[in-house]
Amino acid sequence: MVFISLPLRALEEVDNKPHVSEKVYIYVYHLKPPYIEQLELETGLYFDLVQLFNNYQTEFQFVPQFVPRKRLNREIANSTLDGMILGVHPIWFKDKAQTKFLWTPPILNDQDEFISHVNNTFDYLGPVSLYNKNIGGVRGYHYFRVAPILKMGKAKLTPTGSELQLLEMLIKERLDLAVISRATLNYYFAIHPEWQSKIHYSKTPHEQYYRAILSPKSLEKPFNIIKKLMENEEFKSALNGLKLKYSFQEKPVVHK
Repeated sequence: MVFISLPLRALEEVDNKPHVSEKVYIYVYHLKPPYIEQLELETGLYFDLVQLFNNYQTEFQFVPQFVPRKRLNREIANSTLDGMILGVHPIWFKDKAQTKFLWTPPILNDQDEFISHVNNTFDYLGPVSLYNKNIGGVRGYHYFRVAPILKMGKAKLTPTGSELQLLEMLIKERLDLAVISRATLNYYFAIHPEWQSKIHYSKTPHEQYYRAILSPKSLEKPFNIIKKLMENEEFKSALNGLKLKYSFQEKPVVHK
């Protein structure tokens, strides 16, 4: 057996070597504000939330990264998912019983609204109420209440490239109705307050849901770090401040 003696200075350098946190990727795919404002600049609620995770612990370095949903689906199908997914719901990933993946408690509550112009109001009263309507939606999104009606040819879908375009078309009265999340609406109303008076909400929304974090079971240790953070009062206070920054409201919505 050979013993190697290091100089004292070398030993001090080893002892003083800064702690390098293990990287853990957190994937996001909702390309809309407030969740993602500008992807190139990595701004938005999701990016700030991941930074918040890093601010309150040092064991792991959580790294946000945009990955399209289709690619995430492939990674899951191939059992090669190597990171967590932020802002998702168990039903969206066919894990209602929460047995395939690890899930945090709800982090954000949101709902998709049926909206229309105040000059031509729409209230959802069941599938038939969608018949013969020009419905606006973002290209590539799946609207489960609308999809069967479109398949039967009983309504028309006008796709747009973004939620902002969708909202602008509705305000210009080029659509009978549209489906858009309340969080995104509030974000744009904070920028364009004059739009709010032009929008009518259906008394029945399209869907109500919460957003949580999905984690493969292989990442149980960093997952538990995040789960524990969510019980920390200082962290919860910081998270509430983050929601206010993005006009994110979670109080019960009153549909007049």
